[in-house]
Amino acid sequence: MRIWGKPLVSFCVGAFFLAASALAHAAATSAPPPPLQAQRVALTSVDGKGGKATSLYGVWIKSRKSLGTDKKGKFPTVIAMHGCGGLYSMVRDGKGEFTPRHLAMARVLTDAGYNVLFPDSFTPRGRRSTCQDTPAQREASAMNRRHDVQAALHWVSTQPDVDMTRIALLGWSHGASTILASLNLADTDVAVRKIQPRAAVAFYPDCRPYAKPGEPFKPAAPLLILMGENDDWTPPQACEAIEKKMQGSDTEIALRLYPDTYHDFDAPGLPVHVRMDIAGVGKPGEGVTSGANPDARSMAYRSMLNFLDAKLNY
Repeated sequence: MRIWGKPLVSFCVGAFFLAASALAHAAATSAPPPPLQAQRVALTSVDGKGGKATSLYGVWIKSRKSLGTDKKGKFPTVIAMHGCGGLYSMVRDGKGEFTPRHLAMARVLTDAGYNVLFPDSFTPRGRRSTCQDTPAQREASAMNRRHDVQAALHWVSTQPDVDMTRIALLGWSHGASTILASLNLADTDVAVRKIQPRAAVAFYPDCRPYAKPGEPFKPAAPLLILMGENDDWTPPQACEAIEKKMQGSDTEIALRLYPDTYHDFDAPGLPVHVRMDIAGVGKPGEGVTSGANPDARSMAYRSMLNFLDAKLNY
């Protein structure tokens, strides 16, 4: 899949493309799926405290419906935040190849009628991944990346085919933790934001910063959290504590836990394995477990699509 416009980012088609198609279509077909039409776009992330501006870019992929007869319509839109491993599985000669996870999500969401914007928080900052960094080493922390979300919200607000009353946020791991930070109305910069999402989906976030009884957490929109019961990278117990703490609140928080499932369970083709290189997580000397569970991914995608449909397509 080629990024139209400035050719600084492109995507390889091949197996990743077909894996995403298989997830999106229940019926088997020998015909390849139609190409995803993607474009690199410029974003400006501004630090809410110091006012420091950072030039970023994102990958914009339009809803398949916008490419059909309803080309002048306005469509619901999802802003999708990558995890600590970054947006690409490979970057070479200024070209990036989407990971299978991001390509699968792009296919599923655009087939379902959503525009999708994938902000790249790392490559413009000179990083490929921050998984092995300690929290103190991460310039692009979850709290800082919430300004990237603000930049993405501003950008989509300028697009004629975006329905600004139907915006959702989505993220994985570090990106999911970013979603939690960018939803929390207890932070002034979030509370005063003119554009607020109507829904948010978080795949295996780190809920610990908000699980403490005295830590304020008031989501700006209904939140769906999807994670494995066996996740030892971002343990689900903290998210369970948030769900319990928020019972009776006026904003819905739904937690879906999948048995026999670990971190990165929605990454197509990723073998279950132990990682010893992730700083500050897991039990000392034991590492953390990561790997795909196709059944859990299928259930999570179904829950995600049902949730988005209920919150955005009213």
